[in-house]
Parts: sequence; structure tokens; C-alpha cells
Amino acid sequence: MKVSVNLNIGGLKWLVALLLAVGLFSGGYFFHQSTGALRPAEQTVDQKKNYYVSFDDYYYEVPKQKGVDDRLIVGGQFLYNVGQAVKANTLDSIFDDGAIAVQALIPLNSDGQAFEKYINESVKPSSDSAFQGTTEVLFGQRESDKVKTAEVTSKKDGAAVRRQYIINLPQSVTVVAKDDSEAFRQIGKSVGQASTRFKDYQEIKLLVLSQSFMLSNRMFDAMYRLAHEELRGSTSVEAINRLGDKSNDLFKLEAKISGVSLTKDELRATIHYQYVTKPANNKTGTLVFRSEAGQWKLFTIQLPNGTISGATPETPK
Repeated sequence: MKVSVNLNIGGLKWLVALLLAVGLFSGGYFFHQSTGALRPAEQTVDQKKNYYVSFDDYYYEVPKQKGVDDRLIVGGQFLYNVGQAVKANTLDSIFDDGAIAVQALIPLNSDGQAFEKYINESVKPSSDSAFQGTTEVLFGQRESDKVKTAEVTSKKDGAAVRRQYIINLPQSVTVVAKDDSEAFRQIGKSVGQASTRFKDYQEIKLLVLSQSFMLSNRMFDAMYRLAHEELRGSTSVEAINRLGDKSNDLFKLEAKISGVSLTKDELRATIHYQYVTKPANNKTGTLVFRSEAGQWKLFTIQLPNGTISGATPETPK
């Protein structure tokens, strides 16, 4: 599968300003990419599978019976059983219903000693305190790549209440569940470093963050010109402006994107709009990209006050 991104919308000067604004890259990478159109990049993984690709530089396979949701916590994902209602009253209730969480911890650069120290001196004491019980730690190595791992089991009154499988990548990652299920193990085995597995990882990251930047700054003309032909065929710049007017309060907030859900033909990214002083008022939006002629192009903009998509008409005013 070959997919690339197209950012040729106003020349090198515009691209420099955009990259500086979103603070993505510096030095050699930017110079190399800005000397011409972004080249096609081939995926090096099986695209019959579904993946979550985090901008903290990790990825994992999403089991077929699970759906991934990155709307609850910035930087973390919950995976639920497809077709099953989840009680979200408390964090415990989410895990009681079979949810699995994945989240980056701290960068350890695959240092084994630092990893063990972090688990023993930070993770274990925090777990003891949180569950007011005991915590068992078992260090090991994944068979597939010899990466160091830790299995952390929190128990209360003799029963396991939380399990963590922590992988010592350059960016350490934890997979969290209540029960030791096949899906829990499957996700842990598949966690890897995104930038070494996806040749277009940096291009995907640049595409998604730059489109979010353009959205927040109401650069709708540019978004429309770059969009998927089906989106351009079903809407107009004026329609996008109307959606922007209804959602204008969001664009004053800090916008964060943690990563993307990736299939063969679609990229899906959640935008977190954060109220710093009133986190309960936080809202989310979604950008969806689909492949067109070997390039990822914007297909859907979904905001709390409406949706514009190549697949559906504009939400009525």
C-alpha cells in the first residue's frame, strides 16, 4: 500500500510558517521534506489489520473484537468490546466491563536498568497506594524482539483488580486491564515503535497536526483545496465556513491530537479541545482522511455542532 500526503498549498514560505507554528520538526527532517512534494511512502505492516498509531511514537494492533476510543483521555486509549455497552460512571466500572487501556508512560530510551528502577520505585508504590493492597511485579522479555517487559498485578483481598503489561520501548508503554484476557495479551505483544514500523509515520503526523492547525485558524480555503474529491464534490468552502461559525468558540481553545486510528483506506484522528480551567467542559472533534490516488486526503470534519463529509450532506443549520 502506498499512501502519501499533499501539502503543496502555497509554497515553501507558507510551509515554514506552519511548521514553526505547530512546532513539529527542526533541522534535517524539515529541510529534506520541504525541498519538494512529499514522496509516497509504503506501509511495512499488514494493512488487512487495524492499528492505533500514537504520536508518542508507539502503535499496536486493534483486536478484531475490540473498538478503540481515544476521546476520554488525551494521550490514552480505551478498547471496548464491539457492540457492548460500557458503564463509564467510574474508571473501575470501565475496566469491570472488560475495557483495555493503552497509554505512554515516560521516555526511557529502552534502558533496562532505568526501566526496572521506574517500575520498582514509581509504578509499584503508586499501585500499592491506589488499590490499598499488594502489587506483584514480574520482569521478562518478549519472545518476538527481546524487549524488556514488566507484568504488574495489583491485588486487593487476594483478588486481582488491575493488570499492567509494560513494554520498555524508547517511549515506555503500558497496557492496562482487569482480567488476563487473550485481547490483553494480543495488544501487549503487538505494541511497537511507530516510527520504525511505518515509513510514513512522520508524514501522517504532519498531515493530521497541520490540518488541525488550519481548522483552528479557519484556513478553510486551503483545507477545501486539499480535500478528498468526494468531500469537495459534496460541499463548499461556504458550507465549511458555516460549520466554523457554529463552532468558533472551540477554535479559541488549546487543541491536541494524540494519534490516529489507521486502516487500509482510512485515518481517523480525535481533536481534544481543552478548557484549562473547566476540564469538565472539554469537547472533541474528529478529522477523517481517506486514500485518493495514493494520498491521504481530508474526507470528514466532525465538530460538536455539525459534520461535513464526503459521505453525508452538511448538517442542517
